[in-house]
Amino acid sequence: MFISLEGIDGSGKSSISKMLEDYLKSKNLKVFLTEEPTKEIFDVKSLMEMNLDVYTRIFIFMADRVEHIKKIKRAIEEGYVVISDRYVDSTFAYQGAVLKSILKDMEKAYQYLDCIYNPFRYDPDIIFYLDVDPKTGISRIKRKREFFEDIEFLNDVRNFYLFLSVKRKYVKIDSNGSLEYSFKNILKYMEKI
Repeated sequence: MFISLEGIDGSGKSSISKMLEDYLKSKNLKVFLTEEPTKEIFDVKSLMEMNLDVYTRIFIFMADRVEHIKKIKRAIEEGYVVISDRYVDSTFAYQGAVLKSILKDMEKAYQYLDCIYNPFRYDPDIIFYLDVDPKTGISRIKRKREFFEDIEFLNDVRNFYLFLSVKRKYVKIDSNGSLEYSFKNILKYMEKI
């Protein structure tokens, strides 16, 4: 099984990914917890600090993903449940929010990104989308904020995630409350399957 957790910065993805890992291990399952961006071929996070064109950013994220998918497939073949803290939907939402202003259309932005992803597509079985108000998300960020972590941009990203939630069949989780509340709702879903 392949599970991804998505949401804007401050939605609780990293904390809940770890909580889910611990829960699944308590059920005697082998779990491989991973995240994007990775450092498979280069340090993507450090590259994102550079003033890069949106198209350059897209292809950096997609190249990183090609290599990441190899690790994910290998883990699944070895019987692990894979949990990814961010995956392709982060690229769709964050880069899509920028592309939407260039292409003047959310659907066109999504189709462009999906077309690039399609040749090596490997979709999660479950995509948990942790939906949080950007003001709440920003207030939770304790480290130095990145340049893209501002309310206006995160509103655009959240709107793109909401657009994707129907198209990509997200399991939408309200993440405005406590981590425990969000995690409890994830467990309700997990226990059904």
